[in-house]
Amino acid sequence: MAGGKNKSGFTFLEMLLAMGMMSILAGSLYASLHIAFRTRDSAEAQLDPVRTAQLAIELLRQDIESALPPTGILAGEFIGTDATDELGRDADTLTLHSSAHNASAGEIASDVRLVEFSFEPTSDGDKPVLLRRITTNLLAPEVPEPEEEVLCRSVLAWNISYYDGYEWLDAWDSTTQGNALPVAVQVTLEIGYPGEDGSEEESYRLSRSFILPCGGVESGEGTGTQSRT
Repeated sequence: MAGGKNKSGFTFLEMLLAMGMMSILAGSLYASLHIAFRTRDSAEAQLDPVRTAQLAIELLRQDIESALPPTGILAGEFIGTDATDELGRDADTLTLHSSAHNASAGEIASDVRLVEFSFEPTSDGDKPVLLRRITTNLLAPEVPEPEEEVLCRSVLAWNISYYDGYEWLDAWDSTTQGNALPVAVQVTLEIGYPGEDGSEEESYRLSRSFILPCGGVESGEGTGTQSRT
């Protein structure tokens, strides 16, 4: 009987060509993904300081707009000091009494608490942080230790201005202002973050103004006359 059937298949050269083409395609795909991941990481690095600053300012806004007048039961001072650190950076502090705006388990929504915002260095020598201290249960026989929360890290500057109805002031002391709150408060937060190449630091600055409901606004926001309480 004649020889068997002819068997067809890939030659060694064809296999090499196919593997070479697959290597080229895999390399191209890896390069594309690498660029995409780097772009994503760069975009997130640019957005992180923006999100951090906005969250910190939002918490500050809630406390400022909930500030209570320094009169009546549980009256407490509203004191903002103008200060700078050893490097000449704005390092203001603000102490106020406000009602709890986020009621949690065991906390009454109308609870009066002492809130303090300060610009403080860290123990590890890193850039200063924006610190928030909250003291609750102010009628307790012994005042409890305040709860500390870091609102923002790598802070380069922290400045607060106070509007009395006529001009913006660098500081505010309700004990010398007729036990009155400012009409509005303007806060400016500047934070640092590494640049795209990681060698030069960049900064992001966010400034917001808030009107205090108990600060002497006679009519709606943006209209009418604002006067001191």
